[in-house]
Amino acid sequence: MHEVKPADGGKPVGSQPLLRVVESSAEGSSPPNATGRPDRPLTDNPGARFLRSVHAAEARTQRIAERIEHVRAELEVVRIGLAAPERATLSLPHARVLLRAGVLTLLVGVLGLALWARSVEYALRVTSDTPTFITLITNMAQRPFARESPFLDAAIATQHASPYMQILAFAWRLLPGSGHSPIAVGNFLALVGIAVFAFTLGSFFLYVRRIAGATAAWISIPVLLGIFGPPHVIWAGDLSLHAALYAGFFPQNIAMGTTLLTLLVLERRSLLSLLAACLLAALTMLVHPFTGVLLGVLATTESCRLALRQDRNAVRGPSALAAGFALGLMWPAYSLDQAMAETGVRGVAFIGLCVVAPLATLAAGSLRPPRDTPGLLERVLSRVGSDGATYWLALVGLGGTAVVSIWEWALVKFPPHESARLAIYWVDGRWRWPLLLVAGTAGISGLARLARRGQIVPPVWFVGCFVLGTLGAVGLPLPVWYRFLLLCQVPLAVGVATVVLDRRRPRTTAVIAATFALALCVKLVTLLDTPPTVSYFGQPLQPVWSLGKHLPPGPGLVATDPATAYFIPAISGRKVLTVDRGHVSSNRELALSARGYQLLRRYYAGGHDWWQAGEEMWRRGIRFVVVQKQTTLAPPTLADFIWQSAFVRTAAQRRALGNYYYENNRVGRLIYDSQDFAVYRLDRRKLFRGGSR
Repeated sequence: MHEVKPADGGKPVGSQPLLRVVESSAEGSSPPNATGRPDRPLTDNPGARFLRSVHAAEARTQRIAERIEHVRAELEVVRIGLAAPERATLSLPHARVLLRAGVLTLLVGVLGLALWARSVEYALRVTSDTPTFITLITNMAQRPFARESPFLDAAIATQHASPYMQILAFAWRLLPGSGHSPIAVGNFLALVGIAVFAFTLGSFFLYVRRIAGATAAWISIPVLLGIFGPPHVIWAGDLSLHAALYAGFFPQNIAMGTTLLTLLVLERRSLLSLLAACLLAALTMLVHPFTGVLLGVLATTESCRLALRQDRNAVRGPSALAAGFALGLMWPAYSLDQAMAETGVRGVAFIGLCVVAPLATLAAGSLRPPRDTPGLLERVLSRVGSDGATYWLALVGLGGTAVVSIWEWALVKFPPHESARLAIYWVDGRWRWPLLLVAGTAGISGLARLARRGQIVPPVWFVGCFVLGTLGAVGLPLPVWYRFLLLCQVPLAVGVATVVLDRRRPRTTAVIAATFALALCVKLVTLLDTPPTVSYFGQPLQPVWSLGKHLPPGPGLVATDPATAYFIPAISGRKVLTVDRGHVSSNRELALSARGYQLLRRYYAGGHDWWQAGEEMWRRGIRFVVVQKQTTLAPPTLADFIWQSAFVRTAAQRRALGNYYYENNRVGRLIYDSQDFAVYRLDRRKLFRGGSR
């Protein structure tokens, strides 16, 4: 033994001498042989045996210390997770009763507003994707499980022909007096939407209750209804108060509900729950493949987390996704593999990655990061989730919501020149959409707290979708980036509810409550108390909904501008030559629609081959031409055709439209004329000059 002394020769360091074992070959050891190793094994050396014993004891001590630290970290996670519910229980004994009564009152109000919206046919007035689903309901009622495009006369299987739509088609066919009235189908879908939106909110409630408790689940409902806005959007995937009035029946809502239920049942451990997860995963993928991709990412994220902890339940997620995808491949109306390919990766490859990632992580258990050091991420989460940061983020949310509200009211007073409705319906200028999440800024702190508790799915969900959406908003070439911003609503609402549950900072709760009260009030007032030129609510239907009465029954397609063509299958049951690119469901459908637009534009432009273009239209089955009197076909391609560029504005465009009337009169016969539309029936004898061609 030697005492460790300081370099200056002073007193020994510490109060106890330090033991140092020094191996010596002076005695008890053999000289090395030619290989540099002793002839006798080290086990014959007492000093070597003692050295190995010390090393083994040190290794055991280190392992015990790591286990103690692991248990300490797990207990800290449990303490953090239980802290918020305990505080909520100890404060204001009647607060939970008041909260539930207030949320139920809000839901009753939403129900009444949805019924009112149905009575004034608001979903038809807003339009959105309603014409697509009206067409599918009528078509799938007549031809169940068939592969077809709702718009084009081509063998194209649309991914909207899901089991959900087939069930609705069967239900519509069983109703007495069902037919091909778009108004009647729209009213039927509005009733379905109330039930579907309730299902989505119920699934969301159960998901939040599992993550943050029952009180947080009640808080999350009004938060979700007001977290995107206050301006309204008209887009599938919207889950705000406005969505309950026009988009309740959309497949995205069913798929979001089944996604949340799948994540819930995957947390259980029974075989029955695994079977339920397989069925729910298959339903999610089939009802809306894009949301099915989201489910795959989220389930894989949670499975990888479990795999890092060497939890064998990590295989449940890959098993459910693989089995669900295999079941989905059996659906006859469209190929799930090809539908997922529209997102960029074929379904087989994507599901393969989702299966391999957790299994590879589970196999590489040695790569698990140490638990005894917090690391940079832990420090960031701790800072973002702190009470001070939460309060300042809540103030940012209140201030940002106020600024957006003032911006919206300024647009109401001074409407955009393109359309006054753009004042409250922010469907254009989607670069503003990231700002519409500002009411939920405090939810970022809640997501950080959830991450520290081990609930990583909501934080990963929000961060991934928000980053992709924001990058698209600033101009990066990311397709459908705005959909990712809509997907941020659910996780951000979970984060806000988690923050509100913390009663240590009542001023933070007050700020958040004021923020969402402002957002919901502005949503209601702008919808119900703005001029008829601004809000769609309660306004008469567009004339296009009655145009189908003037298209005679029988065979034949319709050629018209892409915007009007979107309504034609719903109002008449006829297919069209081209349709706007925002409503096609596949790249193939987009390519065919683009070629159809080029043919129609040749006919419209009046060049040397316009007559030949008309003959080609006839050979392709076109029997009617519909002219929208305020729309030009001047945009050179379908990609350039948007409502701003297609609106007749100049004298040259009006002259071209007059020439279009002349051409249709030369080769057809006018059968309907109104302030908005003219309908021509093509005449084969005129077009082919007495049948010579």
